[in-house]
Amino acid sequence: MMTTRMIFKVCVLLFAVTKCLAQGAPNNGEIQIPLDKPLSILHGEYQIDKNDMDNYRPTWASVWKIDEQNDINNGFFHISFWPPNYCHAIYVCPVKKDNYYDAHNLAIAESTCEERYVKYYPHADKLLIKESGQSEVKKYWARNRLEFIIDDQLISKVHVLSKSPENHDEFTSAVDKGETVAMNLKDTDLLILTNSRMCQVNKIGSTYYPLFRKAVQKDTKGLFPKWLNDRRTQVATDYLPPVKEKDAKKSIDLLAYLKTLDMKNGVLANREKTCESVGGLKSAGRGRKKDNPLIQKALFKRVSVNTYPVHIPNDQHVSNAYKMFTLSTNKCHWFRLWITQLPIDQYKTGMKLSETVDFFLNEGFYVSPQSDVAYPLPGVSELTKFKFTVSREPSNENYVDMVFGEMQGNPIYQDQFKLPVTESTSFNIHVIKAPGCDIEMDTRTLLWNDYNAAVPTNMWEIGKCTFNFFDE
Repeated sequence: MMTTRMIFKVCVLLFAVTKCLAQGAPNNGEIQIPLDKPLSILHGEYQIDKNDMDNYRPTWASVWKIDEQNDINNGFFHISFWPPNYCHAIYVCPVKKDNYYDAHNLAIAESTCEERYVKYYPHADKLLIKESGQSEVKKYWARNRLEFIIDDQLISKVHVLSKSPENHDEFTSAVDKGETVAMNLKDTDLLILTNSRMCQVNKIGSTYYPLFRKAVQKDTKGLFPKWLNDRRTQVATDYLPPVKEKDAKKSIDLLAYLKTLDMKNGVLANREKTCESVGGLKSAGRGRKKDNPLIQKALFKRVSVNTYPVHIPNDQHVSNAYKMFTLSTNKCHWFRLWITQLPIDQYKTGMKLSETVDFFLNEGFYVSPQSDVAYPLPGVSELTKFKFTVSREPSNENYVDMVFGEMQGNPIYQDQFKLPVTESTSFNIHVIKAPGCDIEMDTRTLLWNDYNAAVPTNMWEIGKCTFNFFDE
């Protein structure tokens, strides 16, 4: 069992000071917390610091601000949690608003999450809501995010269902009725608790304060993450992501039919087609919206491929640098990434499943290069952007970090997989798309982040896209 030491005195958390002095505190006054089970003790005082998603993900316990500019201007906010196999209980508890400087610790009493709360148990669709001085209300919900409406007086309404839905159509119909339960969030921050260190939470566009990050550290040389963008060896071990099985192999090709098709180059009517998703000889053009009905009718109706050559010009050692690319998707049933040193015309004979990542957005799962396991994806409406990042430093770990979510927001969900070819100095990214699928690549490093930082450098030089397609 992996254990770690937390720098919170037992006297503060468990005993009265007089009792501590009389009996002495075990482990020199520090608590050893097992990381393979839920926390059983939380009350006490915590020094907490502002954090961002780039180098740490909120786990067991974190405090989130009500963003009076974004939340009120939008009229709503969401609290998301992922992945579903680890998130069995999420508590949202309003606490007194504070700045959390060194002189202002976060104080948590045993009753903090018993007076006012939203308690969600996703696997049972059960939602319990309580306001101060009122009785608990039992409702239902069936999404991987809690949805709040909020007005300029910070009066919030939580979206709920009156009964547990039997299927997706019943859920959609119930959501359209717009049933809510009110909760006053004036002068409050949100303490969010989960049952597992593997359950990540996110409130888009908000500053957050993790309770345990500085207290849960160890030397993690050789472990992932190191992290992705620096050379630190000390990282917060309460969030070490669940790594895919090393010894498993990907053996089932869910897109095997592609090998029965012929590969064609991007020449149509003796003219080369661009990588735009629109069919015919010309792309949509900057001034034409892709939701235009005429454009939708013209979407390319065959399985197509956008190929991007990747090269590292020289041995770069930039202090603020990434290796990354971002994909934006629109009306896409499925797509496959084949990341390899081979050209696309060798797909039939040279494609290895261990170099592919398959995304089935409508069905709600993806398959990594490491196994045939189908890993869950959120609802298709929450899934319009993917960002892939590789460690700046060459290593034998070969991890790719993937964050994904909605284009108009910030990255919410996160997962990792291994893909050794990404450590090469040159390779190709082949984006194989379902008919009518619209995918665009962007390599700007700060295009889609939920934190403020100096603009980093992308160490990957990604060349001009070339277009090909499969034909019967």
